[in-house]
Amino acid sequence: MKFDMPVHHNGAIHFISNCASSIKGNSPYFLPYIMSYNFGDGKSRMLRVPKEANMSSHDRDMGIFKWGKVGKHSNQSICLVKLRKHVFTVWVLVNYETSLWKKVFHMKVVSKENDLIVRGFAVLNGDLLVFATEKKVYGIGLTDMMIQEICQHKCECNFLRFISYSDTLRTCGIGAETLPLSSHI
Repeated sequence: MKFDMPVHHNGAIHFISNCASSIKGNSPYFLPYIMSYNFGDGKSRMLRVPKEANMSSHDRDMGIFKWGKVGKHSNQSICLVKLRKHVFTVWVLVNYETSLWKKVFHMKVVSKENDLIVRGFAVLNGDLLVFATEKKVYGIGLTDMMIQEICQHKCECNFLRFISYSDTLRTCGIGAETLPLSSHI
């Protein structure tokens, strides 16, 4: 399980499997799945992911995040993001009981950077897909599909993770410097 990206929804905490290569193909845990633990009744359950997401699954290319704006409880859910061959696909869980998902986003990422390598991604504020390449951080609005360059960075690591300490983005504070936004990457 990927314990570094939990999602609290419907009174339960959810984790996505890591698609471990050590599991055999005939195991029910071979394909990716989401496991939940309900705090109220103490029960666990397994949620299926969309069949399309099962194809060519790898440890680092999928994640689950909160979907929907804070304060609009009726529109909140879980979203599943998959990155494969520079293509982001996003599904939203529309029926919790039946594990029914709806594809809401599908986009190939192209960049002026040579040999674009995505080092990490996350959905923030319920509708902004943020991803980092080897040199920059970008944001894509999942509802308006607007792409913007957020900033440059100098993180030198094989895999970058966004760790949210709050469920909404806030200003960086007094004296913080930002780079100008670009309308395309």
